[in-house]
Amino acid sequence: MELTQTLVNAAVIAIVGLIVTRMLQGQRQELRADAASVRSEIGALRQEFREEVGDVRRDIREVRSDLTRIALALRAEPRTSRD
Repeated sequence: MELTQTLVNAAVIAIVGLIVTRMLQGQRQELRADAASVRSEIGALRQEFREEVGDVRRDIREVRSDLTRIALALRAEPRTSRD
């Protein structure tokens, strides 16, 4: 009788273990897919950020160029020290 109970308990534990393993495997695959999606989005955001920084740098160069032209037109003298 005790052997039968032990075998039944072992079978129940094995079945529950298989069910839990199956459930966790599905969630693990979903988690990996989500992580891959997040990595992809981060890559896209990095690229977008690089483009925006490039645009800002171009705008700054244009403004500096315009200011230089204005200074030259007004015959401004260069500063002797950085105050």
